[in-house]
Amino acid sequence: MFDIPEEVTWAILVAIIIYLIKTIWFTPPPPVVAPRPKPVYEKRDYTLEELAGYTGIDETNAIFIAIKGRIFDVSPKRSTYGPGGDYHVFAGHDATRCLAKASFEKSDLNQPDTSSLTPDELDALNNWASFFEERYILVGKVKPSSSE
Repeated sequence: MFDIPEEVTWAILVAIIIYLIKTIWFTPPPPVVAPRPKPVYEKRDYTLEELAGYTGIDETNAIFIAIKGRIFDVSPKRSTYGPGGDYHVFAGHDATRCLAKASFEKSDLNQPDTSSLTPDELDALNNWASFFEERYILVGKVKPSSSE
């Protein structure tokens, strides 16, 4: 059918072998990425004022979110909860009402009272609470501020 000279076949075969050797043995290793230092914090109760300091803006600090009075360290998901993340608005706040109502409104932040929520909103809130409990470390509870 095709009459390919033997020299061409051997040249193609040698080129493929050289390419494979170069690719396998001489590919540089992936760059080493320095691990991000683990944020240091104290497991204790925090006021909302203290919680506001844990937004992730300072990369050496943890990121905290409160839900139903419990504070969780969400630092392992900095890309989600840190600056520029989809849920950054919740960082450093009590997000109880926001999560129950699927709201990103700042007026719903730090509103832990659930008495006006509908049964569907309470169900959504409980699902979010379970989500946080399963994935993140419990740091403490929200305590009343010193001015209350």
